[in-house]
Amino acid sequence: MSSVVAQTEHAKTTTYRKILVLCIDRDNDVGERLGIPTPVIGRDNVLNVAIQYILRFPDDSDANAMFAAIQLYDNLASTLGKDNVEIALVTGASSEDTMADLKLLDELSRVLRVFDADGLIVVSDSPSDEAVIPLLQSKRPVISVRRVVVRQSRRFEEFAVLAKYYLLKMLTEPKYRKYALGLPGAIFLLAGISIIISAYIPPILAPILSSGMLIALGAIVMIYALNIHQEILRFIQRYELTFFTMVISLLLVILYPLTITGILKTTPLELLTRRPTIFDVLSIAIAITALINIIEIYAKRGEIPYRRIFSAISMTLFPSLVLNSITHFVLNMISPSMLFACITSYIIILMISLMVLNRLSRRRVKDVSHTLYQSS
Repeated sequence: MSSVVAQTEHAKTTTYRKILVLCIDRDNDVGERLGIPTPVIGRDNVLNVAIQYILRFPDDSDANAMFAAIQLYDNLASTLGKDNVEIALVTGASSEDTMADLKLLDELSRVLRVFDADGLIVVSDSPSDEAVIPLLQSKRPVISVRRVVVRQSRRFEEFAVLAKYYLLKMLTEPKYRKYALGLPGAIFLLAGISIIISAYIPPILAPILSSGMLIALGAIVMIYALNIHQEILRFIQRYELTFFTMVISLLLVILYPLTITGILKTTPLELLTRRPTIFDVLSIAIAITALINIIEIYAKRGEIPYRRIFSAISMTLFPSLVLNSITHFVLNMISPSMLFACITSYIIILMISLMVLNRLSRRRVKDVSHTLYQSS
């Protein structure tokens, strides 16, 4: 029995003869801020990068992670020998997506060609870095993970400095800014739209539209918070929904005038003049169909159809803004200046939408190209 235990312990100690201390910077702060190529291999090279980085960014935890990796390397080198231990810094990309992980794995492969390690000890400063550990294990076994946590003073002054730092970080860095400012911006936007609705929409419809927008925003937040959107995307990926949505929307447009004229005893002319008009119902039908189509394209292809979004905006607003105003002008219900204002508003909205979507599309292409260039 004792010989079996001895053999087991000997196997554990000899399994990993060569160990690589791997410092991970998944969002590539070090590479982008210093402009250095990665991976960085060797104690002296990593130390040089760590010193440069902490001199320029003394409040960033990436520097602490590099120094912690160097300390761990020194301890292992004194125990196992310098020939059996190596240290390296590998980076991903600022997007922190699949391309970043592929770049990180490619850099690890290049490091392993220089130092063929039997196991890895991962050093990181955040949970997002540790998310790639299952990928690293496809290359070599991960022996252990060391997360570096920077200790801070508990005094109120230090808390105020940290609060200011993280507040500025949320407001200036794009990957945090879209979350910190996106939801408050959407709430302010809806509040402004609801004020406009209450001022210009008939009193009967104003509360319905305002509450409908708030209900829609609340439903979106709840769906995302409870992870229901994943099930919705799987359902959309499995079934063709655009055709069924188009049929339902067409039935809505057909049934609306029949219902209104049959139940409320309105004349066909009132369908074009009273709110909501037949053009408003047509806009709602187009909007629903276009939204389902855009979501379906995103779910099945994994890309945002910017051109389809622009087409949806132009087709949705055309009946309610242009056709409505032309009809009211022909019936002498609005002045020529009001007709001009409505059509001008439609054109301005299209121009702004085109510029925004075009910028987002170019930015997406640029980010993908930059990531592919870094990974190569």
